[in-house]
Amino acid sequence: MSVTLPQSSLFAAKAKNMGKSARSRARLIDAALAVFARERLESATINEITREADMANGTFYLHFKDKEELTSVVALSLAAEITREMDEAMADIDDAVERVSLGTRQFIDIASSRLNWGAAFLQAFWVCAELRAEVTLYLRRDLERGVALGAFNVTVDDFLVEMVGALVNTALFARINGTAGPEAGSKAAEMQLRLLGVDAERAHAVAWRSIA
Repeated sequence: MSVTLPQSSLFAAKAKNMGKSARSRARLIDAALAVFARERLESATINEITREADMANGTFYLHFKDKEELTSVVALSLAAEITREMDEAMADIDDAVERVSLGTRQFIDIASSRLNWGAAFLQAFWVCAELRAEVTLYLRRDLERGVALGAFNVTVDDFLVEMVGALVNTALFARINGTAGPEAGSKAAEMQLRLLGVDAERAHAVAWRSIA
């Protein structure tokens, strides 16, 4: 009989056909996601993570040097998985305006609908430079593409990337905390497009278009 793992066990599910070491490492990543999601990252302990994973502390040190290394691995694993899902969703979309809008909406939907993901992402974003670099690189690529195609009337620099990204984080935070519903992604996307110089009518139409 097959066992269906909960959303919080995504990485363990991916590693289920791998060796014992890979499966243990994946369980620790899932456990860290759960712990980071429910309390401040800096106060989370290795004891809590191993307890969540139902493992001994010694097992933790077979896979990670310390909590900082685990945090980095968790953040990059999360970014890679979200990016993979976004790439699949936007594989056939070339229009820069559509890509920025859909990318924002997909990111917020994916991160907020998966147990632990959104909260853990927001925690790790501010302490993990590798995660920030990965996310901003993805965003900057689409912004520069839009400028090259004449879709955006802006200069792409670090400040602009941070402003556009801040709208995503704000909307994600609102979704997770229940102060906004599914409309948060469309609101953020419309604001982003207006910031990038897209006219109001098109920005609204694209940001609020139904996602198939």
